[in-house]
Amino acid sequence: MENTIVAISTPLGRGAISIIRMSGERSLDIAKKVFSSSKLDYKNIEPNKLYLGSFFLNQQTKEKCFLVYFKGPNSFTGEDMIEFQVHGGVLLSQKILNILINNGAKLANPGEFSERAFENGKISLDEAEAIIGEINAESEGELIANLNLAQGKLKLKITKMQDNLTSLIAQIEATLDYPEEDFEKSAKENIFNQIYNIKNDLLNIINQEESLKYVNKGVNIAIIGAPNVGKSSLLNALVGQDKAIVTDIAGTTRDIINEQIIYKGIKFNFIDTAGIRESNDVVEKIGIERSQKSIENADIVLCVLDGSSPLNSYDEDIIKKIKDYKHIIVINKSDCPRKLQTFKNEIVISAKEEIGIEKLKQSIFDLIISKNIDLNKLMIVNERQSSILKESYQLCKKIIEDKQQSMDIIAMQIKNLWNCLGKITGQCENENIINLIFSKFCLGK
Repeated sequence: MENTIVAISTPLGRGAISIIRMSGERSLDIAKKVFSSSKLDYKNIEPNKLYLGSFFLNQQTKEKCFLVYFKGPNSFTGEDMIEFQVHGGVLLSQKILNILINNGAKLANPGEFSERAFENGKISLDEAEAIIGEINAESEGELIANLNLAQGKLKLKITKMQDNLTSLIAQIEATLDYPEEDFEKSAKENIFNQIYNIKNDLLNIINQEESLKYVNKGVNIAIIGAPNVGKSSLLNALVGQDKAIVTDIAGTTRDIINEQIIYKGIKFNFIDTAGIRESNDVVEKIGIERSQKSIENADIVLCVLDGSSPLNSYDEDIIKKIKDYKHIIVINKSDCPRKLQTFKNEIVISAKEEIGIEKLKQSIFDLIISKNIDLNKLMIVNERQSSILKESYQLCKKIIEDKQQSMDIIAMQIKNLWNCLGKITGQCENENIINLIFSKFCLGK
């Protein structure tokens, strides 16, 4: 890491401020060539202090801006760092970047600042992935989950497991070094107890996965029903806006309509579908076919029935279609006299009067988020980590199942488990994984 790297760290575009950051042992030397301030003595520069001064764009032109110095190892990357805070603007930021490159800095690769932070022990691999998650988060639940990871909560759990495995390997080595001592039986008992505990800890984290999926991607909710039961009115009530056209004419909605809201930190993706019925209208028939496909792709189906009318053949057909899917029976038009039979676990609403809408949202939430899941606690936030945990869990099971194996074979299995867990934090022997993670970062991060 001899190169001093530089990149624009804020999005390109017009704005109040643009930040250009450098990292490396030559950061201060390069800054001396291009920036001056009446209050700045480079020999006695104070870290973490903003200096107002001038950046020389050429011999005659200067940009009034701030410089801040972060002294390694107490910086994000663990190296000496300089940040220039200049006026926002694509041309100005690019001009300053080019000047810094011409004075000896190298344009950073995507994620290279964070990669240096990892290599210098400032962050673990899971914490680096959490940074990506924070930037890309689209819901409060997803943001909280990534913030928890950024604080190192997963790292602490995995490191504790790896430390226990290291102790077990040391215990096995002692057993192999002194074969005349008769403590192999007791050593094995302790080993399998420890592996069993690690297996259970992994299972507790893995069991969050279904709820985790919803935290990351949101919940796909299909609103289905016969024509004129109030599906579009329900969508409008759920999202709080008039997004779907509402009329008394059957078949108004001819295609699917997608809208989103955030409820208790979880993204709800609502899909208003065409009313399911027999139709000779070519366009409406296409919409009905798409409605049926939306049932198959939905996490939850809201089956809307008209409470002011008896059950008809279309309703019965729809109820049959959804019986094997996770669903909620929604009885609409509670503002009218009820003529419909009752259903188990039904939710009664009036989309028109917006009665029962909050109760319906809560019911959706309760149906997908286990009561045992605390969204404010640790969550695994990407498929890579989830896959590694499942692989580690299977390795634990294999070790426990192969109790008759010799101690040297058990030691090899435990080392494999240690390496597998290390793929999460970066404490492993696979450099390709590390390169893959940091390639996903943007420039300047």
